Amino acid sequence: MYKKNKQRQMATAMHRYHLQPTSTDDSIASNFTNPMRMTSTSSSLNRPVEMCIFLRTGNVYEFTLDNGGMVTASSLQEMMLETLEMTEEADDVFYIWLTSPLLKLQLKPNHVPLKLCRQWHDLLEKFTNATNEQIAADEPCVFFQRNAFYPKHKELQITDEKILRLLFCEAKEHVLDGVYGCENDEYEYLAGILAFIEHGKYDSKKHTPIFLSLSSETILPSRLCRRRSQKTSQRASQKLSKSFEVENRVLSHWKQVSSIVKCKADCHKNFLEFLWKMPIYGSVFFTGEIEQANAGKSIVGNNLKLVYIGINRDGVYIMDLRKQELLLGLLYDDLSWEYTDQNPNDEKSLPCLWLEFDATEGSKKVSKLLRIYSKQAPMMNGMIQACIVELNNQDKESLTPRPSEHDTLERVACGLTSTISRTRSTTVQARSASHRIGHDTVDGAGIARAKSLDGRSRAYMTLPSRKPKVTLCKKMDKLCLSTFSETGDLITKKTKLSRPFSMTGIFKL
Repeated sequence: MYKKNKQRQMATAMHRYHLQPTSTDDSIASNFTNPMRMTSTSSSLNRPVEMCIFLRTGNVYEFTLDNGGMVTASSLQEMMLETLEMTEEADDVFYIWLTSPLLKLQLKPNHVPLKLCRQWHDLLEKFTNATNEQIAADEPCVFFQRNAFYPKHKELQITDEKILRLLFCEAKEHVLDGVYGCENDEYEYLAGILAFIEHGKYDSKKHTPIFLSLSSETILPSRLCRRRSQKTSQRASQKLSKSFEVENRVLSHWKQVSSIVKCKADCHKNFLEFLWKMPIYGSVFFTGEIEQANAGKSIVGNNLKLVYIGINRDGVYIMDLRKQELLLGLLYDDLSWEYTDQNPNDEKSLPCLWLEFDATEGSKKVSKLLRIYSKQAPMMNGMIQACIVELNNQDKESLTPRPSEHDTLERVACGLTSTISRTRSTTVQARSASHRIGHDTVDGAGIARAKSLDGRSRAYMTLPSRKPKVTLCKKMDKLCLSTFSETGDLITKKTKLSRPFSMTGIFKL
């Protein structure tokens, strides 16, 4: 997540670049009043434009774009790959984003960043609940970061240290922002790796619980950090250290890491390797609201819980924004969804994303329904549809026979392909888990377990073995759900519905 104080840190690695644009959109005219930010000040199309592109490493690259008001995202992508001297592999791993504290957008190749910049406040009004003051103060920055649609099973095979470092820096931000919903012990383990990266090898004389607490903001989420005065006496430190349970556990991990790891690159790899096993990794996060469970009579607009909605190629995840707690995780094979637009007769109504999934109550199978209110519901719906298309294409590729087998397996392949392509009206597919993950093996929770091509363990696994909690979460008691029987009959209704509802009416099973 972008933070304003990040800009003050991004003062290194400046580069200039001259580009002749390929687009011919004469309706665009933008310039920058501050090279560290994008602004929407009109200017002549022929005037060079100063643009800064940020990395999650903290570096920023400054470019001079000739006729910059017509430069596309694909052109900026090529510039960054050339400037960073990255391999062709990085072309698929990273892409151009426009991000601000209020909104984050991955651009398409033909998008013109400066044009979108001029429309930024309109986009904020359409897709956020920000106040007029917040919208007026918000400005987007151009980032070169992970492509949201890059397959995880391909990322597991990356060995390029430059690519891994960029992926690590982005993943670190998500961990410190708490959007992955890790458990406390998982944060402590990852903090031990980060401590080695930040401060080097563990030194018992220097690296005390007090030392760690004073610098914990760089290795732990804010909710696990505590602040202590640097003037604390040695005697007081000894007393306080007894209560530093989190810091002591992080120190233990740090010590263990220091006894094994030789360089930061190993830490980058192992940090990512831990997160790759988590279903939520690589998600794009949207904001929304759900009704509070056990809140009595709920009125739309009141008793709502703020949530993050994480969406990636594997599934959809609901995160309690305030508690940074994962409430619900669903793979695409386990859910149906529907998007409903804003009620045209009610200005206060919001677009909704509906999630339906199966559950068991006692010995009976039932369907649960969750409604998410959000101005970003159209974006969520589009993201899910795009992921489904990618997965369908991947499934079809995995079913394509080799040339030598084409004649004998043609009918079989056509039959399987037609089966895969039959979907619900919500475009949810009944796919095999092995096809969804690709060539990696899959455990009972549907999580990819990466292996090298020859089947042996990867050479980079140098840190102590530790498994993250990868079971998909369904905390029913913390969600306000409607329950339906297998025949679609309403059993309990906890959400306040603005119109008559039936399972067949929404999802058309």
